[in-house]
Amino acid sequence: MVWKINKKIFVISLALTVSLGANIFFLLNSCKKKEEQPTNREIMFRIGQTTIYIDEFKAFLDSLPEIRKIELIRYPEKNTQVVSEFIEAVSILEYARQRGYLDRPEIKIRILSNTAELVRPQIFINEVRPYMQVDFKEIQEFYEKNKEMFKHPEVARVMKISGDKKELEELRKQFKSVKDFVEYAQYKYSPAEFDYGYISRDANLPKEIIDMIFSMNAGEISKPVKFGDNYAIFAVIDKLGEGYWPLEQSVERIFKAVRDKKIRDRISQITKEFLVSTDVYVNFEGIQKELKVTLSREKFEQMFMEKFVGGQQ
Repeated sequence: MVWKINKKIFVISLALTVSLGANIFFLLNSCKKKEEQPTNREIMFRIGQTTIYIDEFKAFLDSLPEIRKIELIRYPEKNTQVVSEFIEAVSILEYARQRGYLDRPEIKIRILSNTAELVRPQIFINEVRPYMQVDFKEIQEFYEKNKEMFKHPEVARVMKISGDKKELEELRKQFKSVKDFVEYAQYKYSPAEFDYGYISRDANLPKEIIDMIFSMNAGEISKPVKFGDNYAIFAVIDKLGEGYWPLEQSVERIFKAVRDKKIRDRISQITKEFLVSTDVYVNFEGIQKELKVTLSREKFEQMFMEKFVGGQQ
């Protein structure tokens, strides 16, 4: 049985559509017949069904990373190498097309996958990123509508300095306030080594340490206590009773939530528009029977989000 897809499987259909338009990225927008091309464009070369124009190759060079552009400027002979290797590559592709190599499964599947990897970042830049802007008004509205998300139990802002017991006793005597504690910790350690941030009673620390911390007042520094294989002194920088995190402490979290929703909404819109104009189906039963792979429609959207968004932001 073949199931008709009416939900989001854009990750598959995108690659298929791109591949139908052009077998690989070298041929994108360059395989039209001669009479369909504007006559005022200068041809770089034509090999079989593939025509490359000077302006196309210049656009490709302009898209290179800056460090690569500088390299080509400093070493003109590399330009010669890039052009000659490209012409040779298109020649190989045209030969392969004529001889049917591009239809071989071991090649065709790689072409589809590699083409999708090539165009995915460009689609993200041109069709998703412009919709990712978040203003402060949106952050405020999200905070008010979803305030329960920012509720917290009793918490304490905690920092720690580890060391020899005698050394820590001397340090504690030298610290006139938690400000001295913080300055010393910042000088000696990276933030991840001394700053626990705000923690609740459920924090992943020994119970006796948690009990000690929540028995202290803000601004206090503990005596040296056994901690793992060594000793440590803890400072309580701040304490908050049960309540809500203020907006200013939640901006980064809200920004990410709003931006991620905008990404999901935009991808959903792209998918719907795509499915209106494209016939898409996946033979779930055949895939399971012949390939021993069980797929679900829901996983397609999740996979698409992970691959499409990952590393692009």
